[in-house]
Amino acid sequence: MPTFMTEAKLSEESLAVLSNKPSDRKREVKKVVETYGGKLVNFYWMFGEYDVVTIYEAPDNSVAMAILLTLSAGGNVASHRTTPLVPNDQAMKAMKLAGTKPSGYKSLRKEWAGWRDEGGES
Repeated sequence: MPTFMTEAKLSEESLAVLSNKPSDRKREVKKVVETYGGKLVNFYWMFGEYDVVTIYEAPDNSVAMAILLTLSAGGNVASHRTTPLVPNDQAMKAMKLAGTKPSGYKSLRKEWAGWRDEGGES
């Protein structure tokens, strides 16, 4: 299954509630992920721009989005950022495949090779 990492910023209201009435959010997130056929790999609290990071597996992008929509629907999340994580073996496969197909793509270095700025722009 594809693996995703979601960093979430909780709403100010949610953080205030958690300060007065702690709640095991990992357990709640796990319920949602598993309901959609996924697997919670890990859940961390963190310092900085985001408050929590969740690493989970989901059958596909649509299911990952459904998980995010469900978790965000309650208004607890102010914002989030999700990144698909690519296992090393798949990245190695992509590296080996890259450049093996004639695409006609010309990099900027090749396109502009030998170019000199002569000035004169007005």
